[in-house]
Amino acid sequence: MKKVITLTAVMFILLSALALQNVFANPEGMVVAYVNVPAGWNEPCIWAWDDAGNGAFAAWPGGETEADPANPGWHYVYLPNWAVNVIVNANDGTVQTDALKAAGGNFWVTVSSPEQAEISFNALTSGAAPAYVERITVYAKVPANWQTPNLWAWSHPDGTNAFAAWPGGEMRGTSGEWYNVRAPSWINSVIINGNSGAVQTGDLSQLEMGKDIWVVVRDDLSAQVYYENPDLIVPNITVRARVPADWSDPCLWAWLHPEGTNAFLSWPGEPFARNGDWYEISLPGWVNSLIVNANGGSVQTGDIKELDAGRDLWIIVTDADNYSYSYTSVDAAVLPPAPARNPLIWILCIAGVAVVAVLVIIVIRKKKK
Repeated sequence: MKKVITLTAVMFILLSALALQNVFANPEGMVVAYVNVPAGWNEPCIWAWDDAGNGAFAAWPGGETEADPANPGWHYVYLPNWAVNVIVNANDGTVQTDALKAAGGNFWVTVSSPEQAEISFNALTSGAAPAYVERITVYAKVPANWQTPNLWAWSHPDGTNAFAAWPGGEMRGTSGEWYNVRAPSWINSVIINGNSGAVQTGDLSQLEMGKDIWVVVRDDLSAQVYYENPDLIVPNITVRARVPADWSDPCLWAWLHPEGTNAFLSWPGEPFARNGDWYEISLPGWVNSLIVNANGGSVQTGDIKELDAGRDLWIIVTDADNYSYSYTSVDAAVLPPAPARNPLIWILCIAGVAVVAVLVIIVIRKKKK
């Protein structure tokens, strides 16, 4: 009987271990990145990409980490396992480490300063990471007299709340710009509130699950929901470029400054198409910063920034350090000056034509005689 009890206990332990392993196993294709940062490094993020330059996130500063309650001082974020190059940053991306090399598995980064960061593939925390939760970002623009806007979010009709208590998750941002906060992707109802919950929108429900949302709150507390940034809903533009003769296969890299949203997934961007004397490409009208590059990205202009969004552009690249651009079709005032012509050459050409003409006349007259 004792043997049966012992065997049963062993089986229970094994099954429990297997169950825990399944519960705490990373989602397929994902790894956990842990970071420990110095005091003053607020809201640490991880920027990550593969060896071909494909980014794991659409915009700098990358994936926002979350504190692990079981391991004080440590923050974590889930990353795709192919993103094996990482930069730890904080304070809205204003402080950062150098690039570190991961190995496609869980890793721990200890940051002492921007110049000193160590990566370990041996666990420096205890226990399993909190379970992976797919998240979206909720953005909001609120009236100027709102203080500390918050997000209250839940799932309708079951009533599951995303946050433990009202007024919900505090949104980060600057007055007059987009505040933002992350929330579980299963929410389909939200309230934007401010001033510790004293002012709020009505229930914004029947939202599409799994999509980032943008909410514009008006002074009368009415609100409009979008599924893409309304500031970026502008027609595409066309960028045309002329490049030096030794620049082959020119490409365009483009982004929104200062938010850092990239128009393309990886460097060197998208190739231009040849159209007569110009290379040209169509891209989102919200772009306001460009780099023209060629030869696989090995030659490039500097950052062409502070452009007017939503306007076609003509760019003439003389070399990597010199370029000019115009918002209208390029005319003689913008084109590089034509090479100076030597008057003596023209005189000689005219004289040569005259000599040939005289000779022809003489030949004709001789034939008539």
